Amino acid sequence: MPAQYPLQRRIQDGRALLINAQPLQASSDDVLHRYREGQLWAVRHGVITAELDAGSWVVPSRHIGWIPPGVAHAARVHEAAKGMMIYLRPDLCPLFPTTPTVFDMTPLSSALLERIGTWDSGAAELSAPVHRQLDVLFDELKISPANALFLPMPSSPHLVGMTLTIVADPANKLSLDDWARRVGMSRRGLTRHFRAETGMSLMQWRIVARMKRALELLARGDNVNRVAQRLGYDSVSTFINAFSAQFGMTPGVYAL
Repeated sequence: MPAQYPLQRRIQDGRALLINAQPLQASSDDVLHRYREGQLWAVRHGVITAELDAGSWVVPSRHIGWIPPGVAHAARVHEAAKGMMIYLRPDLCPLFPTTPTVFDMTPLSSALLERIGTWDSGAAELSAPVHRQLDVLFDELKISPANALFLPMPSSPHLVGMTLTIVADPANKLSLDDWARRVGMSRRGLTRHFRAETGMSLMQWRIVARMKRALELLARGDNVNRVAQRLGYDSVSTFINAFSAQFGMTPGVYAL
């Protein structure tokens, strides 16, 4: 792990868990950091995004995000999201994935999280019944992975500049040929390098960038028509179809 990301502690007194069940206020971390503890982000309403070394990662409403111990990240809570954050002592984390993961919030995991929010988290060790409930949560999460919305960033400076421009203005309609001229590459060269560095085509990447921004705009209360317009879609129906293909529900249903 790079030296510029020193390992910090969220649990200072040896307890097994640290639970924050208070409303999540809008906030933003500008600097990547990492904790020795694992983190569960249970988002009931709104959206949380995490900046990772390799790109941006999104935890939308009715999903649970997992940040393993030692993974560098910078979290942003968009508007006043509703949910809870749970920090787990490292010895409780081996059952979780070793990479950041997003899970669907199922009725069972939702109920278990409600129960966890009532626990006395000051104990150094978990009681046997509490440990069993935590094991059930682990098992439920393992069978409910979601299609995570991850926006990988390229490494080449000229491609980074291009992607930052698109992120700042998702409605940007420059074509692949336009971008090739701007970055001083052939169309074929841009296509090849971009896929090699991100694992996606530029068209796929722009769709994900738009969907990420759509979640942020919906979380702050923008209506569907306004979001479609701000993202540069030619019609509201085109935006609704794209959103539904990505998330399995319309933006109107998501925003409820």
